[in-house]
Amino acid sequence: MLPFDDDIICRRTLNGPQFNIPQRFVKHSPSGMEWGYGGSGPADFALNILALFVGLEKAEELYQEFKSRFVATLPFEGGVIKKTDIMNWLKEKGIKRGDDWLEDIRCHVQG
Repeated sequence: MLPFDDDIICRRTLNGPQFNIPQRFVKHSPSGMEWGYGGSGPADFALNILALFVGLEKAEELYQEFKSRFVATLPFEGGVIKKTDIMNWLKEKGIKRGDDWLEDIRCHVQG
């Protein structure tokens, strides 16, 4: 089983943005993850998504492009980024999910 093996879901509620993934990494936005535009909140959302799929090191190389392709284009109300779309995008980039990033994910999940 993959470390994260589900679609990514985000939605707006009366309490603010809700996600089905945790925010483990803050690189740009101290106010939290967001979507629907190309700013710092969406950048952190993209980074946290990719870190679940390919580990932090590889995520840091790809998250801005991923943000533009998937996160910035989500509607304001929220939406779903399908796991299969993420996996296909990674495959197009020549990224494989293997042991080299699995250890990185284990360290961050346990730490």
